[in-house]
Amino acid sequence: MRSWVLTTLYRLAEITLNSGTLQTTIDIANKLGLSQQTASRQLIELEKEGLIRRERLMRGTSIRITDKGMRELRRMHVTLHRVLEKPRRQLTLEGELFTGLGEGAYYVSQSEFLTRFKEKMGFKPFVGTLNLRLKDQQLRNRSHLESMSFTEIDGFRNGRRSFGSVKCYPAVINGEIEGCVIRPGRTHYGEEVIEVLAAVNLRKRLKLRDGDIVKVSFPI
Repeated sequence: MRSWVLTTLYRLAEITLNSGTLQTTIDIANKLGLSQQTASRQLIELEKEGLIRRERLMRGTSIRITDKGMRELRRMHVTLHRVLEKPRRQLTLEGELFTGLGEGAYYVSQSEFLTRFKEKMGFKPFVGTLNLRLKDQQLRNRSHLESMSFTEIDGFRNGRRSFGSVKCYPAVINGEIEGCVIRPGRTHYGEEVIEVLAAVNLRKRLKLRDGDIVKVSFPI
């Protein structure tokens, strides 16, 4: 995403919050600190990307930030919070990597899931989960997930088959890559297994092989 997009989206949020939604292009340009031509061009691009909705009225222009725009602002808020606030306590689980049954990859590959996941989690996942087997204390620590916040992807049907809902817990893998742990409502695995999703192929990016120990951290 271009650098000016979030800045302009944030300023528009301020303007509409403090001044209402009715503005002339000149007013908006002045409040953004831009020329009228630049402000007009940026508004057009933001609208094309589905981040704002404009309606021309008798007294000016009604500008509303769309659901997609609000998701981008929330992601910016989360990122800024991580940068500016003191480090929070974390729950870290360590598990041994193993090759799964392919069940996760099949589920993730469904177009309905991909669409819903991207809408709610903000990224398109690599088709395939990283499967980790927890042991001993790590398995006991897994129970803490029950009290942590999550985002739920609703179940759906594809032809004759139904797919259950999935709980998603934002996480950081090996201290480097943001992703999430998913907990399917239906799975062949026991409680000792966690499945990890990210926007990239974690095996390749982190140069992992079966048997490697992988750390997954959750803010608490």
